[in-house]
Amino acid sequence: MADDQPAAPGGNHDDPPGQQPTGPLGGPAQPLQSPPTFATAGPPREALAGFWRRLGAAFLDWVLVGIVAAAIGQLFDVKVSSPASAHNGGNFQAAPGPFVLVALVYFTWFHATSAGQSIGNKILGIRVLDADTGRPLPYARAFARALMSNLSALALFLGYLWMLWEPRKRTWHDIVANSLVVSANVYPPGEFGRPVRPPG
Repeated sequence: MADDQPAAPGGNHDDPPGQQPTGPLGGPAQPLQSPPTFATAGPPREALAGFWRRLGAAFLDWVLVGIVAAAIGQLFDVKVSSPASAHNGGNFQAAPGPFVLVALVYFTWFHATSAGQSIGNKILGIRVLDADTGRPLPYARAFARALMSNLSALALFLGYLWMLWEPRKRTWHDIVANSLVVSANVYPPGEFGRPVRPPG
């Protein structure tokens, strides 16, 4: 008999024949879609930013931060450590006061923007992204990354050099913030979590 026919999978005995499920506004129900993410294994190693590009971007950023910090120091009569020159040799001590504060604000702001790029990053064509989703970092994690980057420099820059043997080319501050630095040619701003072309 007709009453003994099994219901279609996912169907409802109370639905009139031929009626489809509807969404909250009366239209057809749409399947839920998760935000785009990196591939399960993450971006290919070739898409990760290399040491020299990251070093060049960091150098440009440090120069910009130093100029702003020096200007603030002059304005408020605060002495700021200047970068080492060829005449006085290397100085690997962390700069105090305005330099650290400006660096925290600078890197937190730029790495939490939709582009995930500081000025140095943009010039060298690299981006800082969430390691799991491929999206920009939230402000809290961008701040933690900026703070940890100062600590990465204390042990003779070991935290920065860590990327040379880390499988995903991560520094200590990348590990703390769960971030990756990728090539903007492969993951350009506006393309979150998926490359527009294969690396190479």
